[in-house]
Amino acid sequence: MNKYVACLLPALLLAASCQSKQEKKPVYVPKSLHMEARIDRSEPVQIIDVEKALQNPEALKLSQIASEIEYYTVGDARYTVTQAIQIPDSNAFLTLNYPRLYYRKPGGEIPSKRYGFKALDYKWNKEMAGQQLFFDKKTTRLYVALSGENKMTRYKQSTDTIPCIGELLPLDTMLKTKGYIYPESLPASYPMDLSRNKLLGFSSTGYTLCRYEEGKGEPAGVTTFNLQGDTLCAFTLKTGELAPRSVTDSVPPFQTAYWNAAQDRMNFMIPYCDTLYQLRDPQTVAPMYAVDYGENRLDLKAFQKEIEAGKIWMKTLYENPKAIFLGLYQKGAPKIVNWLGWEFEYKPTLTHHVVYLKEEKRTVVLPYRQNGLVNDLDNGLPFWPDGHTDDCLYMLLTVTEMRERVNRTDPKVGRALVNMLDSKKVRERDYVMIVVR
Repeated sequence: MNKYVACLLPALLLAASCQSKQEKKPVYVPKSLHMEARIDRSEPVQIIDVEKALQNPEALKLSQIASEIEYYTVGDARYTVTQAIQIPDSNAFLTLNYPRLYYRKPGGEIPSKRYGFKALDYKWNKEMAGQQLFFDKKTTRLYVALSGENKMTRYKQSTDTIPCIGELLPLDTMLKTKGYIYPESLPASYPMDLSRNKLLGFSSTGYTLCRYEEGKGEPAGVTTFNLQGDTLCAFTLKTGELAPRSVTDSVPPFQTAYWNAAQDRMNFMIPYCDTLYQLRDPQTVAPMYAVDYGENRLDLKAFQKEIEAGKIWMKTLYENPKAIFLGLYQKGAPKIVNWLGWEFEYKPTLTHHVVYLKEEKRTVVLPYRQNGLVNDLDNGLPFWPDGHTDDCLYMLLTVTEMRERVNRTDPKVGRALVNMLDSKKVRERDYVMIVVR
């Protein structure tokens, strides 16, 4: 036998053996674990009485819901922030300047650094109302919700499009990377079947979907899964006839989901439901708060082609240990606008700011022209949250608006605010993230 053939033969046999082993590797088939659904009603549901509060607007001070305030510059008008995540014990944040990711820290060696993950707009899952990130505090790994689309599928329906949750490397590794990690080269990814369902929330241990029946436009409830796709538990949260797509396609939907500081419980609302629930574990849901709009509630059963004047629906929902913050829209009511009298381009248009004070169990509608909570922490601008992370609330404003509206010669205005606005490093086109704790 030729000596070259003799040397090559074992290598070919080894390669064939490896290929055979790879082909025989079993594909994981998700299972249904059939956990028994539990609705925990051990605590009474608190009523957020919007109807009554609308009759008597009342001013609130920022010090009633927070005690500290900080300012971060977070990029410019090309990519405004859609989500911010607090990094524990480092006074830093990850910001999703959609579709880009950044690490933000005041001062230090890395005050602002592009995060080592890169995905184009169509690569992101857009069912999450901008909440496409989850940061695991224990492992410091970031998880991202992705559409599964590629150049071949993003313009048409295709079975090749498989949405997934992507897992990235630990924070220190991501910040040191010289290149980028792309959706196609994730360290780990977990596919999801969203053929009839919509992604509600996810974490490092699993995800939750809004469950839709054939032809229906409102979900019957939610279903929990682990990251491997095993069905854990299905909760039915609505009874009776569900509205068809022909109705809900004309009515603004709203859903939200967020995790508490310990990351062991998720609060959520599903579309066309006025109850705020808490997912306490994969098989336990508890109703926490119910929003009462009274006669102004947008009732799908009574919907007549066009939304009537006076009807109210929710557009934003945030929370901290002191209060719950509802951004509402009422058909025909004056809109809350910016300093020039224009609607905000980078945040939802609202007509009412509503605060539910947890300790007092009281609902307050803020006066229309005050544009938020009176800022008595540093006598800066009124505050209204555009997002939250852990126990922090944050608001986004342009530097231009802040420089025009803040009286920097007023001795009562906080020094940190004045220094930030007077800094030559802060450009006119920049945005500022105002954080309160």
